[in-house]
Order: sequence, then C-alpha cells, then structure tokens
Amino acid sequence: MTDKVTRPRARKKREAKSRDPLSKAAAQPDALKQRAGSATVEIVQRIKQEPIEDLPQSPPVALRPYWASYSVGNFQGSRVIDTIRSQWKLPFYYEPSKAEFFDHAFISHFVELNRSVRPYNTELPWVAQVPGLHTKATKPALKLSLRAACMAFYAQVHQDAAILTDSYRWYTRSLTSQRQALSRLGKNAIPDDEEILVPIILGLYEVYAGTTPTSVFQHLTAATRIFQLRGPSSCITGVGHVLLRAIRTSDSHKAVIFNEPSILSTQEWMTVPFSVSAKNGHQTLTDIILQIPSCTALCGLTGNLGDIFVQQIPDAIDLRHAQRRTAELIQELEDWGNQYPHLCTRSDGPMFVSMDMSIPSAEDPGSPSLVLPDTFVALTAATYKATRLILTLLQNKISPNVLTTPISLTHSDSSTNSPSPDAIASATLDAQSILDITLFLETNRPVGMDFMRSIFPLVLVASLGPGVKEQQAAKKMLTRWGTSRGVGGLCGAWKHP
Repeated sequence: MTDKVTRPRARKKREAKSRDPLSKAAAQPDALKQRAGSATVEIVQRIKQEPIEDLPQSPPVALRPYWASYSVGNFQGSRVIDTIRSQWKLPFYYEPSKAEFFDHAFISHFVELNRSVRPYNTELPWVAQVPGLHTKATKPALKLSLRAACMAFYAQVHQDAAILTDSYRWYTRSLTSQRQALSRLGKNAIPDDEEILVPIILGLYEVYAGTTPTSVFQHLTAATRIFQLRGPSSCITGVGHVLLRAIRTSDSHKAVIFNEPSILSTQEWMTVPFSVSAKNGHQTLTDIILQIPSCTALCGLTGNLGDIFVQQIPDAIDLRHAQRRTAELIQELEDWGNQYPHLCTRSDGPMFVSMDMSIPSAEDPGSPSLVLPDTFVALTAATYKATRLILTLLQNKISPNVLTTPISLTHSDSSTNSPSPDAIASATLDAQSILDITLFLETNRPVGMDFMRSIFPLVLVASLGPGVKEQQAAKKMLTRWGTSRGVGGLCGAWKHP
C-alpha cells in the first residue's frame, strides 16, 4: 500500500491590524457599516473634509469624561470624540439643576393669574408674597409645597395632565417632610412660621388638585392645631399674626359648615393676638361667624349645617339659652352693619376707608387710609348676607314667630310651631343678593385668594336656600366654578361636608 504524499497547503498571511481606526474604515468601508452603522462613516467623512481649525474645541479637563483622557492612537481619534460630542452633546458629569428655573416659571404664572390687575390697590395681596416665601424658605417642606401648588394651578389652567400628575409627587414629598419636621419638635418647642405655612400651601394644592373631598379641610385643621401649639401670645406680631388673620376667615367657614366649634373661637384667641394690632371690619365679622357653631350646639343638634335644619329638636332641650344667644349674635351682626354700611352692599369702584375699614372721618382728613377693591367689598357683603341668612333661619327654627327685623332680645323666649313669613322673605332676599354678588365676582378677577373665600356664601345658598330656585342656581354656579376656574377641589369639598 502506497502512502499518498500531499503537499502542505500554504498558509495565508494575516494582515497586520492597524491601530488607526480611520485607516481601517477607509480600507474596509463595508465592514465598518455592518459593525458601526452609517452614522460612524458619516463622521469619518466629515472629519476628512473639515479643516482642523474649524473643529469645536474640547472642554476643560475637569469637565471631560474619564474616557476622554485615554489615547486613541493619533490626532484623528481625538477628532472623532470631539465631533461626537459636538453633534450629540453627550452630558458632562456636572449639569446645573433646572429646578429653580421651573419653580420661578410656575410661581410667576401662579402669582400673575391670581394677583389684582387693578393699579389702585395699595395693599399687596397675600399671593404676591409667594416668590419671597420661596426664596427665603429654609426648610424643604415649604419649597416643595409651593412647587406642588403652583404646578397644580398651572395644570388646571392649561389642562395639562402630565404636570398635574408630577405635582402629586412633590405634594407627597412635602407632606412627608412636614411630618418629619413636626415629629422632631420637642415637648416645649414652638413651631416656626414655615411650619404654619406648609399646611396652608398644601391646602391650596388640594383646592386645585382635589385628591380627596376632605383633604382641604384636613390641612386647614392641621394649620389650626399648629397655631394651638404656638399659643395666642406668640401670634401678636410678625408673620404669625398675619397668618392668623388669614386662617381665621377660612377656619370660621369650615367651623360653620361642619358645625364644629373652632379652636380660634375661644375668648383668649379672639382677644390676645389683637392686643397690639386692632381688628378691622373684616376680622370683626369673622368673630361673629366663629361663634355660630357654639350657638347651634345649645340646640342639641348634631351633624353638619345642612343636617341641623332638617333634624327635630329634642324635647328635653331647653331652648331659652339658644334663643337668647341667637338673638345676641343677630344684634351683633346688626351693630356691625350699622358701623360698616358701606361693606354691606356691592360698590361700583374702589373705596377709600380708614385702617379699621370704617368710613374716614371728615375731621381728620390726614389719617391713614386703605383702598378696598370692589371685589373685596363684594366678598365682604356676600359674607355678611350669608351670616345673616344662617342666623335668620336658625332663629326661625328655634323661635318661629320672632320677626327678624328689628331684633329684640325680649322676644327671644317665645316659641311656636308656625313659620315666620318675615324670616323666610328676609332669607330669600339674602340668598338672591348672594347670587348677584357671586355672579359679579365670577365676571371680575378678585384680589388674591378672595375668589376662593367667596365660595362659602354660595355653598350656604346651595344648602340652606329657602327656595328651590336659589338652591339650583347656586349649585350650577359651583359646578361651573369648579370646572372653569380651576377650584374643583374646594367646590367638591364643600359638596361633601
């Protein structure tokens, strides 16, 4: 058997690998396309065509990525990196945060759409101080709450669901931060101004977002409890006093609707914080509203305001104390109307008043004065008529035969089961006046947050209106305000007391 001898096959020589990726790309363009795609070939061609001096210069070494310090073989490799960076703008390690810019944009939008557009207002509305509060804030809870509220307002105005969804993230973070801050307070520690502001701003967020029907009032209750921790003596001056004046009005509305006495309705809270700065007409009217829940409690009726006018008064309740207290409040309200008659009706323009909101004295023309916008006067008039509506119906329930005009304390002990035509007629006129005033507020832009406070009189007409016509008109307006004015959270909350 013969062995077949074969000639060994010559081996092919391997081509030396080039360290230059550009020369390899020029030699094998098809392979380069398969591996890296057409984008890289385009870069290579642009590098060959462009002069070196036209290339963008590299950033400082401190800002370069770690891989930029490695050598790529020759200058052309560096040009690849520079070209990619100029075309796709790869991010550096340090990028300035854009949160401050967005915060400024949202807050400016919020302030601009809520502030007064009339130049004659000498007092800056509370909302105009929001940018300063955000700038001076030292705790994250306040900054986050302002961001969430302003974003929610923007989302409601422009119907942007993405921004509204993102605002909830900042809302929850602010709420968590606030709870942690309060949990770290010592036993005898006094909450500062920012810790009072946070629940107020979070309540404002709920006005626009409306996550749950009662969230607005939960934050309002939290703010009131923080005031209780501070005590009335800590709210005589400074920011605490300014915030107390603002929170008293909203808390009085909540107390009446839910028929629960407010912490701020005690004699100490109604006198001590105002020992230095006296009350004006608006705060005096708030005093009367704050005392209504304690008056209805004397009737033995429970539930919200709408329930107490439907329930039967228990037979074991002695109504003489409730009758006398109701007559006293009505008398205080009439005295208030006699002192501030210009605040009981809507005005046709700005109104010059004294610092306590009374009519300026002709004997002292140089005394300090205020300029009240027509929308503020309309709000005060609606609140006055809403208060008279409640007290009129309450007196008619516990003393049906007592005339509402004029009120006499000597008549407060009489009681029959027949309804009073004068009381119903007076309540109907007040309800119609409230509807007229709120229609005016709807067509004009109120100062600051006065528009939201004007919802309270409208809710009373929707719940206690003596006629079906007035109730239906109030409910339609509430629904319209909730959709067109971006306050659906507050309108929805009033509908679910």
